[in-house]
Amino acid sequence: MKISSAVAAVLFAASTSLALAGTASAADEKPLPVTTGAADTDQSSVGIMACTGHSHTNRDSRTGRLFDGSNVNIRRGPHTSCTSDGQGQLTHNVDYHCYAVGDSVTRNGITYTTWTYLRDTTTGVQGWVSDSLLDLNPSGATRGSLQAC
Repeated sequence: MKISSAVAAVLFAASTSLALAGTASAADEKPLPVTTGAADTDQSSVGIMACTGHSHTNRDSRTGRLFDGSNVNIRRGPHTSCTSDGQGQLTHNVDYHCYAVGDSVTRNGITYTTWTYLRDTTTGVQGWVSDSLLDLNPSGATRGSLQAC
């Protein structure tokens, strides 16, 4: 059976679209932390101007006491050089919104590159927190929001 070139082109385009559709979700997955064994760090590689303009939406419904420490800085952007508008405490309730990639932060030998935008419902302060300072998710593999901004 002979297939015309037009039909062959349509079949190729359809199979390519299906192949790409199967790989698109992998790019949307949250980056996993990396065990580096390095000492704790929180140095920023960006200037203070990079602290504005990070979009965020309230996509995540997870709430609760989700800080994994006390005096956790809630920043204006996902960078350690960004101004802190308040601090979260272990006893505070949190409402996750979404996550984005920002500065690398190493805690206990594990380096995290994701930051969660959240609202501390105890104080009303909103902003970005390094996922290294948030509780583990039920899966145990990641911390912070599981919804991309």
